[in-house]
Amino acid sequence: MNKKSQRIYAGVLAVLVSIAMIGSAFIGYFIGGDTPSPNPGAYNTANTEAEYQDQKLRIDAMVQQAKADPENVSLQTALGDGYYDAAIKARVVAPNEMQENFKKAVEAYQKVLKTNKDPNIMVDMATSAFYSGDYDLAEKSYNEALVLKPDFINALINYGVFLSQAKQDWSGALTQWQKALPLAQNSSEKEQIQAMISQAQSELQANQTKGGMSNPSLKNGQ
Repeated sequence: MNKKSQRIYAGVLAVLVSIAMIGSAFIGYFIGGDTPSPNPGAYNTANTEAEYQDQKLRIDAMVQQAKADPENVSLQTALGDGYYDAAIKARVVAPNEMQENFKKAVEAYQKVLKTNKDPNIMVDMATSAFYSGDYDLAEKSYNEALVLKPDFINALINYGVFLSQAKQDWSGALTQWQKALPLAQNSSEKEQIQAMISQAQSELQANQTKGGMSNPSLKNGQ
């Protein structure tokens, strides 16, 4: 899975890990490995640790460059990407540093977006904001990206993950993933999105069985 695909499905991985009813084989399928991996310890943590430390060194170098050239948009974009990728690695080898890396990614992306309203960057910032705990910024940024590019599959998928996890709004998540499904570029993407749709439908059915709502705190679409 290339880096951009990893960004598309970073949120997917998080939602699957957090939903107890999905088995470890399903989690392994979304990670992309041939062998199911029910927990981070199943990864080659030694390699990931080395990669993480190398990533931190690259980030430190970019931070120094950014101090000397703070208006360099390409450099700020690379810095945001660096923190984003570091956060993904930190999830396995340094969980206590993951949130801070995402926060730093948000800061870098915000500087870029002052002059470059790129939907790709908006979605990466939204996802970073989501995992750093800034839900208001995350939702605002997902929506802004979708206004600019309504058929942006990255935004649709990750916004759905945000709605399902941050707001327990499975109905809203289902809507986003149903929009994303026809935009899938290959059978593998389509299968993964369909699996997410099935999960949302199961959650909604379970809530209906209990006589509940997808999100009791949201009424009349508010």
